[in-house]
Amino acid sequence: MTPVTTFRGRSVAVFGLGASGIATAQALLAGGANVIAWDDTAASVEKARAKNIETKNLREIDWSRIAALVLAPGVPLTHPVPHWTVGLARNAAVEVIGDIELFCRERKAIAPNAPFVAITGTNGKSTTTALIAQYPAERRARSCAWR
Repeated sequence: MTPVTTFRGRSVAVFGLGASGIATAQALLAGGANVIAWDDTAASVEKARAKNIETKNLREIDWSRIAALVLAPGVPLTHPVPHWTVGLARNAAVEVIGDIELFCRERKAIAPNAPFVAITGTNGKSTTTALIAQYPAERRARSCAWR
């Protein structure tokens, strides 16, 4: 795991405690952030507590002390309607980001000139990753025209 240090010493709310949300909370904690996490499912909250992640209903926190809300990938930011946490964060002028944004910020902080490839979607990620791995490294470096 790469610790996320860009929020060191600040409080971050994490909503959505499936595999991605728990990994996000752990990376933030490893980087020195204060994490308050929650999920609408009691079993997910218990799973986070078992991993020593502080949990608290985000309806009950002081949002003026929160630097960012990190939403797990399955939590709606906009469609069909924003999740209730988004409204609370926006009312407090707290930025709402995803786990990929944390990765991008950390990459910028520790290796700003390193090229990277992001592969997303429902189908074809493994195949695409394998094809990229087969592409010669020297050609990959030259062909990264956009970032």
